[in-house]
Amino acid sequence: MTRRRPTDPLQGTPSGEMEDASFFRFGQEGAQEVGFFPASELLEVQGTDDAAMLARLVGLAVPRLSGPDGVARRLLAEHGTLAGVFAAAGRADDAWKPWPDALRVMLLVVHEARRRMQEAVLRSQRLLASGPQLHAYLHTVMAHERVEQIRVLYVDKEQYLLKDVLMGQGTVDHAPVYPREVVRRGLELEAAGLILVHNHPSGNPAPSDSDIIMTERVIAAAAVFDMIVLDHVIVGGGRTFSLKAKGLL
Repeated sequence: MTRRRPTDPLQGTPSGEMEDASFFRFGQEGAQEVGFFPASELLEVQGTDDAAMLARLVGLAVPRLSGPDGVARRLLAEHGTLAGVFAAAGRADDAWKPWPDALRVMLLVVHEARRRMQEAVLRSQRLLASGPQLHAYLHTVMAHERVEQIRVLYVDKEQYLLKDVLMGQGTVDHAPVYPREVVRRGLELEAAGLILVHNHPSGNPAPSDSDIIMTERVIAAAAVFDMIVLDHVIVGGGRTFSLKAKGLL
C-alpha cells in the first residue's frame, strides 16, 4: 500500500516542500491568518540579530532580570554562537551555573520545538530524498555536542522515518557501536532500513578508518535480516559527510 504524504494544515501543501527545514517563515498575511502573533511583531523578530534575539528570550524567561542585553552578549561571548548557547543550556555543566534555571528551561523548550518541527518535515517525505532537511535536522541535534554520539534513523520499506534512536555516546573522539544492538532495535521497530549517524566534536566530518570499518560491520549484521544500511552521515561543526554520496558505502 502506498503511503500518503502528510500535509501541513497551516499551508495546505505538503510539508516536505518547504525549502528550509531549520525554521518556518511566513509572510505578513500568512502570520495574521495563522494567528501566532501580529505580523508587525513577527517581522520585527525576524529582523533582529542573534544578540537581540537572545536578549528577548532572556527577558521572557526572567522578566525581573536587569540588563537582558548584557546577559545575551555574555552568553554569546562565552559560547560563540546562538547554537552554542542552546547546546550549553542542554549540557547544564559548570559553564551554565551562573545563569537562572528559568532561562535554561526557556532555551530547552525553544530548541526542542525547533527539533520537532524539523522531524515533522522529515516524516512527511522519503528520508533519502530530504537531503537539506535531513542535514539541517542532524545539525540541530548533534553539531554542537562535545562528545561523540551514535544515532540511528530507522525507516520503513518506503524509506519514511520510523524513529530516531540515540544508541549511545562516548568521549570526544570515540563512541562505541554494537551492530547487534543496532539490528535488534531495527527488528523491534520492523524497520526495512536505517541510516547511521554520528558526530565529530572536532568539527571535521571526514570519516576515519574506524568509521569505515564500523559501517561495514553494521552492514554485514543488518544484511542477515534483510535490513539495508542506506547511508552513514557524519556531522562535524556546520558540515555533514555522507558516505553514500562520496561512494564509500
